[in-house]
Amino acid sequence: MSYQQKPFPEGMKPVEKGRKLAPEYGDGIIYFDVNTGDWEHVCSARFGEPRVAWRDREGKPMTNWTGDSYRYDIFRKDDRIALRWWNGSGEGWLISDDGTRRGESNLLAHIATIEDENLRWDFCHTLWSAAEKSRHAGKRMERKEIETMFLEGRMKKRQKNGEPCVKYEHEILTVQR
Repeated sequence: MSYQQKPFPEGMKPVEKGRKLAPEYGDGIIYFDVNTGDWEHVCSARFGEPRVAWRDREGKPMTNWTGDSYRYDIFRKDDRIALRWWNGSGEGWLISDDGTRRGESNLLAHIATIEDENLRWDFCHTLWSAAEKSRHAGKRMERKEIETMFLEGRMKKRQKNGEPCVKYEHEILTVQR
C-alpha cells in the first residue's frame, strides 16, 4: 500500500476481530467476530502525503510519516457505527452504538462528515489511540489488583466442576488455559 490507498480498504477478511469502542461500566474488554460484509462503508481516512513525525530541538524536520503508517475506515450497520483500523500491528474494529435515537450524537458520525481526509485521519487516529491507551491501562490496573490480592493472601486455587479456578472475595474466576 502507499499513501495513494484506494478509497475502499483492500484485504479485508470476511470475519475480523472487533470490540466495543467503550465497554459498558463493569464490563471488561470482550472481543467478538465482525462479519465485514454486513457493514456499509461510510468513508475512508487515509493518511495522505508524507508528513513530519517530529522535529529536532532547532525545529528542523527529522522524520516523515508515510501514507503506509495507518489507515482508518468508518462503517455503519443498523444503529451501530464502527472505526476499522489497520496498521503495522494488525487490524481491528472499534464498534459503537449510535445513540441518535436517544438524542445523542456519535463522534464517529461527526468525523465521517469532515471533508478534509487528512483532518478526518487525525481525529480517527486520536480516537483509536485513546481507546488503545485505555485498554492497556485497564489491563495494567486489573493485573495490579490481582497481584495485590495474591500478596495479601486473598486468592485461593480451587476446583469448580472439575476445572481449576481462583476464589477471591466471594467470587470465583475460571482460569483460561
